[in-house]
Amino acid sequence: MRSRFSKRYLKTALLISALSLAGCAAKPLPIENTKWATHLGDFARTGVSASKIDVPLVIGWDKGLSEFRFLNPFPGEELSSPAIRNGRVYAGSTGRELFAADLATGKVFWKFDAKQPIEAPPTVADDRVCFGTTDGVMRCLSLEGRLLWQFQARSEIVSAPVVKDSRVVFASSDDRLYSLDANTGERLWTYSRGTYKTVTHRVYASPALSDNGSLFYLFSDGTAVCVSASTGKEVWSRKVVKEFAAQALPRRSPLVDSGTVYIIDGNQAVVALSELTGEVKGIYNVIKASGFVVPDTRSIIIAGEGQVMSIERSTGAVIWKSPLSHGAASSVFSTGSSIFVLSNFKKTPLGISYFAKDTGYIESFSLQDGKRTWGRELGSSVTADASAAIGRVALLTNGGKLTVFEPGQAP
Repeated sequence: MRSRFSKRYLKTALLISALSLAGCAAKPLPIENTKWATHLGDFARTGVSASKIDVPLVIGWDKGLSEFRFLNPFPGEELSSPAIRNGRVYAGSTGRELFAADLATGKVFWKFDAKQPIEAPPTVADDRVCFGTTDGVMRCLSLEGRLLWQFQARSEIVSAPVVKDSRVVFASSDDRLYSLDANTGERLWTYSRGTYKTVTHRVYASPALSDNGSLFYLFSDGTAVCVSASTGKEVWSRKVVKEFAAQALPRRSPLVDSGTVYIIDGNQAVVALSELTGEVKGIYNVIKASGFVVPDTRSIIIAGEGQVMSIERSTGAVIWKSPLSHGAASSVFSTGSSIFVLSNFKKTPLGISYFAKDTGYIESFSLQDGKRTWGRELGSSVTADASAAIGRVALLTNGGKLTVFEPGQAP
């Protein structure tokens, strides 16, 4: 009797313990005002999150989004960065499905089959999810994953839409900006550069929106344009890239902050333009930039050829600079008092070139003095920008894996 009672007690205790642990694991994240609901965080494309990210980070969970197919293997790059809102992460890939998952646990709430590769980052706003696909279709879903409407553009979509004031604004690769009614998908206006080239450069960029209702975008002819969000009328345009370099893939989305538009030019310098007139206010050319972010009122952070540096915006003076651990930077973002940089490098096991592979790396630096605070190798290279909110970082690697980092304990 004692043995039977002991076994029964042990089973009950283990069951209670398991249920307790499951309850802890399923505990939802606190919903904060901080969110990263579109490409580069917000419609100004600042790449700044007010959420504090404590390092070191560990992998909380990961999930393969782009399933390997024998006749259609993994593509070379995954370009769609995740969106985060209200404790959920939304991510699409060349695997053709958009996922909505719990940011804390990775539990998939729903997935939508777009039947075409998704290379455009999704946007979550006004209780809906909007995203484009390579067949030129802009779709609008409910937060439960139900299709509300879709619109057929004339060419592929690789930009995240701006969803504000009952409008959806996005760019297609044939140098057009579209504005749609957010409730019906009806077209309101179209802006076209009319370059009419047989072959144009594929610009991976999302339009930026200022507080005064102006849109900014870089077109394939190298021209930065300011357009009224309400009417689609051009306000100003300025040539900033004479010729796109085929091998370079720096940030192409403009950033608008406090009356200034920042954009990388053809020399990979960051150019500061007047939001109202497009006139050049300054050029930061101390490093060939791959990415940049404006984390505060004083500085601009630029990441590029093997290093990241902080520059005083008013004078152009270097505040600090730090070497990257591996390779060249692909993108940079800011969270609280930290700067995070994604980079790629060639990893060669045992020094044998046959086994060499492209690998990604993520690391963080102090915003104050540039001191490196943490770093970790990724499973494969990374092209898409990362997203950060509620103390976590989400990114999609070129291996098609959605990875969410969460705070861990220092060794």
